[in-house]
Amino acid sequence: MKKVLAVIVAVCLMSANTFAEDMSNMTDKEQADLAGAYVSEIIKYIKENYIGDDVDTNVLIHSAVKAIVGELDQYSDYLTQEEYNEIKANTKSSWYAPEFTCEIGESGYPVISKLSNTSKAYQDGIREGDTIRNIDGVSTYNIGEEEYFSRSTSDIPTTLNMRIARSDDNIKEYTVSLVKFEIHSVETADITEFNNSSQKFTDKTVGYIRINSFYENTAGEFASAISKLRSDGKTRLILDLRGNTGGYVDEAIAVAKQIVPNGVIISTRDKKGAVNTYTSDLREVPFEECVVLTDSMTASAAEILASAMQDSKAGRIVGEQTFGKGVMQSVMDFDDIGVIKMTTLEYFSRYGKKINGVGITPDIQVDKIDFVSETDDLTSKNVAAVIKFLGFRLDENNTVERNIGRYQAEMGLPVTNRLDQATVNAMNYEIYEDMLNNDRAFALGYLELLS
Repeated sequence: MKKVLAVIVAVCLMSANTFAEDMSNMTDKEQADLAGAYVSEIIKYIKENYIGDDVDTNVLIHSAVKAIVGELDQYSDYLTQEEYNEIKANTKSSWYAPEFTCEIGESGYPVISKLSNTSKAYQDGIREGDTIRNIDGVSTYNIGEEEYFSRSTSDIPTTLNMRIARSDDNIKEYTVSLVKFEIHSVETADITEFNNSSQKFTDKTVGYIRINSFYENTAGEFASAISKLRSDGKTRLILDLRGNTGGYVDEAIAVAKQIVPNGVIISTRDKKGAVNTYTSDLREVPFEECVVLTDSMTASAAEILASAMQDSKAGRIVGEQTFGKGVMQSVMDFDDIGVIKMTTLEYFSRYGKKINGVGITPDIQVDKIDFVSETDDLTSKNVAAVIKFLGFRLDENNTVERNIGRYQAEMGLPVTNRLDQATVNAMNYEIYEDMLNNDRAFALGYLELLS
């Protein structure tokens, strides 16, 4: 058996070497044709010799394509048409659906779990606990949540014919109207809403806008938010992009055109070196001053907006280094195979700064603070951040060890100049209290606007 295995391994290695040699000195098309021939031979061999259950050729092809695309980078992927449709549905900002919420019950049918008694469906006689047996003539037995959502929602206002049962002998036909549901990606708030026992924000000229993600109508919502704040007399803005992992790039660019002054927003470059530049022609910015809050989850389309604000001097960045996703993906639909989402463009800031793998460095850095432990390396970034958070300066004369000793002395603890249990407990209590009561990035951004 060992000899047989050795022969198989040797043959595989020879095939791999031959394959590599065959690929050299070939055009891209010739390489693709040869690779296809190899895959075809492998599938043929599997179909003829595999002794397990019958293998679906489509499954093998899909698996091969997914593995190939998965070798490119963390952002490229292969999706079935169903998976792609689900992703598109999840990024919609609005849709039409019944006025009630359903859960899949033990019976296998969707069960109405939430229904307002002021809704038309309630007035028509539908009640919580009723089961949906049929939608437009198709049984809902053993339907999954995703399929139920797909079959019970629409992009336009319409109606569905549903058979709804209160019991097996009490089943009625209903014409159910679909109503509009919306996800709002832009939020505004009065600055005083952020007041707490230890922080007070009272300047009525400061407005606040948060963009959670870039959906289909984010630019429209942002325009409405700007208009509202300006009509309320706001002349300065805190723009919060923390936790915004991106979304539609064209929406981010449309937002930038409303707040970034005249000039380049971003430029993109493809594999062939072709450059495409997106610009703003805004002559008058809506706010006199602006700060942009970022964290490590600020990524992709959000980094486009943040970098444009920073480079154009329209706003100062306050917070953490951003994620660093400076590439874009294109989607190609291959008939009968699926959808390939692949990285095809890299983008750069107004002055050509690279963002991918680097991120945006804030003008005012606010380090993230994590709890410490006795086993932490005193040279770690988090320990340094905690020392600074506690009010101590770090330099050649003020080392981490000395500052720990000073902190211990201030707190009445034994001075050991190390992270012992008592010191760790005291530090973590202060970190926890700060997490509950303070938003340090917000507070610094607010002070920056007033300075």
